Amino acid sequence: MSSNTSSEATTTTATASSNNSPKSSSRLFHPLLEQVPLPIRFVLSGVTGNAIFLILYNLAVLQLPSSYDAGTIFAGVQLACIVLNHFLNVGLVFGWPDDYLQSLLSNLPVGLTSLALGAKLASTLERRQFEYHAQLTLGWITSTDQGKEEEVGGFLSSVTVMAVTGIYNYVMLNLINSNNKK
Repeated sequence: MSSNTSSEATTTTATASSNNSPKSSSRLFHPLLEQVPLPIRFVLSGVTGNAIFLILYNLAVLQLPSSYDAGTIFAGVQLACIVLNHFLNVGLVFGWPDDYLQSLLSNLPVGLTSLALGAKLASTLERRQFEYHAQLTLGWITSTDQGKEEEVGGFLSSVTVMAVTGIYNYVMLNLINSNNKK
C-alpha cells in the first residue's frame, strides 16, 4: 500500500510538472522541487505562508488598539497575504503560470472567501472565549485564572482558524489550478 501511494504521488508530481512547462524543465522556484510530491509542496507553501501570516497577525494584534475586533485584524492581514500566498503556491506547488495576473485573478476568489471564513471564525472564537476555554481544557491555565479571559493570548484560536482555512484552500486551489492545466 505504501508503494502504491508513493507511485501515485510521483505520478501526480510528474503530471503536474509536465503540464506546467512546454518551454523549460521546471516552472517551480527550483527544479529539485519537482522531486517532492505535490501534497508535500502544498504543505511547505502553506506552512511558510501561515508562519508569515501568524507573525504579521500577532504583531497587528499587539500593535493595534484593542477596539479592533479579532476578525477585522484577521481580514486586514489576510488580505495583505493573498498575493504572497499566491506567489508561494505558484513557485512551490503548481508552477509559474504563463500569465501571472490571470492566474492571480483566478485564485483571488479563494483567497477572498478564505478571508471571509477566517474573519468570521476568528470573531466567533473570540466572542465565545475559545482561547480561554481551550487553554483551560488543555491544562495550560487553571480555573483559578478565571476572570482573566482577556489576558489569554490567541495562539490556539489562530491555529484553529488556520487549520480550517488551510483545508478549504487545499481543496479549492487544487480544483482551480488542476482545471487551469487542462
